[in-house]
Amino acid sequence: MLTWQLWCTLLCLLCFYILWSRRRFYKLIFDLPGPLGYPLIGVAHKLIHKKDVLCQLKCYQDKYGPCLFSWLGPLPFTMISDPQLIQEILNSPHCVNKATVYNSMKYAIGDGLLSESEPDWSLHRKYLNSAFGHKMLISFVPIFNTETANLVKMVDQFVDCGEKDWIPMLLQYTLNMSILTTMGTDVNRNEHFNINSLSEALQNLIGNVTDMAFAPWLLNKMVRQLLGREKQCTKTKLMISECVGEVVGPIDLEDNNTFLNLLIGRMNHGMFTKKEVGNQMIQLIAAAFETSAKTLGYTLILLAMFPDYQEKAFEEICSLFPDAGDFDVTYADTQNMPYMDLILNESMRVLTPVPLVARQTTQDVLLSNGARIPKGVQIAISIFHLHRDKKIWGEKAETFYPEHFLPQHMEDKHPYSYIPFTKGIRNCIGWRYALISVKAALAKLLRNYKFSTSFKFEDLVYVEDVTLKFEQTPMLAIQRRN
Repeated sequence: MLTWQLWCTLLCLLCFYILWSRRRFYKLIFDLPGPLGYPLIGVAHKLIHKKDVLCQLKCYQDKYGPCLFSWLGPLPFTMISDPQLIQEILNSPHCVNKATVYNSMKYAIGDGLLSESEPDWSLHRKYLNSAFGHKMLISFVPIFNTETANLVKMVDQFVDCGEKDWIPMLLQYTLNMSILTTMGTDVNRNEHFNINSLSEALQNLIGNVTDMAFAPWLLNKMVRQLLGREKQCTKTKLMISECVGEVVGPIDLEDNNTFLNLLIGRMNHGMFTKKEVGNQMIQLIAAAFETSAKTLGYTLILLAMFPDYQEKAFEEICSLFPDAGDFDVTYADTQNMPYMDLILNESMRVLTPVPLVARQTTQDVLLSNGARIPKGVQIAISIFHLHRDKKIWGEKAETFYPEHFLPQHMEDKHPYSYIPFTKGIRNCIGWRYALISVKAALAKLLRNYKFSTSFKFEDLVYVEDVTLKFEQTPMLAIQRRN
């Protein structure tokens, strides 16, 4: 018994020594500042609580600068918030792959554009680019109008009813919209489909992805089982699969104006397998619905907190749509809202929908600051802190100020100072879709209602959960406009 215990002790000491030596080895290669952390866990203990992540990363950035090195469990990583270095990373052919933490998404919903690695990602992205081309986006405009009209009807019941939490309603709206535009199926007419169950499952999935991102040991199935997490992950995975399976139904291949039909057409030509079609669909819905809901909801929250900007937006919308009530928003209309563009850009700057993204090097990468990042290292890009950097955005960097995006204020800024949809080789495939759908909804909501809140901007506490969340979500009250 004593011999067995001794061998275990020696083995543990050996593991600690190897990991510690490896940490020093990477530290020497990088020659970058950063918190060393502890053996095995690195700085994971500082990031285990979601509401501490962004604040802790800000502390590291303030202490070590916009390019730092540390360890997250056994994984070496750099964190970057400098626009020039971000540009180099996002345009490097050796930094196309998503970081290891995205493996949790593969486990939960299979491989798709969000989590695929090279060479599959480049091939599938090429196949799917046409799904978000101009012609396809134009075909979605009638759906946007129909669904935003339904949203206005739902909102109308809350007129003069005090402050309410709008995010659940907006999540349901954007989930329905994403399914309509991807599958061509009206979920409201499918008696077997439970949109609330799917919304809950997708949000659980996003929460699990975040947990695994900052606690990499959860990527191991045995560890999840020991911690009682595997049952929840399996349940979430099954629920998503069943919900989406209920919606697909019969497919009309003559109608190519849905993402699903395009995928099936590609499948019939041998470009995708049936399993890959399902995975791509689920990942697209998961990516679209929550980010769109948060962008729309957070913009309304900001306009409620800063009513002067809301009135300017209202005046612009009235010039396009003089009459309240239901009206159609054309594609041309969405391209003719200059002040709305300022507001939406500023909303996504100060309340970045996805605060952090991560890549992994497939070869050594030399950056312009002299840092050489070895193969296999995780690179965290802190969009949240980039967008709030006072060296870039000035003294009003941490508040809502739409004039940041006036042409005269943007002309001297680095092109990668503002990247809500990322940029470079692996930018968001659906960014045009997101902007058009959100602008159509904002036009109708702001034309018909005035939004207010008692919550103060400075009281917001930010939570990293793949998408940006708040510790306490501000409530909104509305009044009807004429």
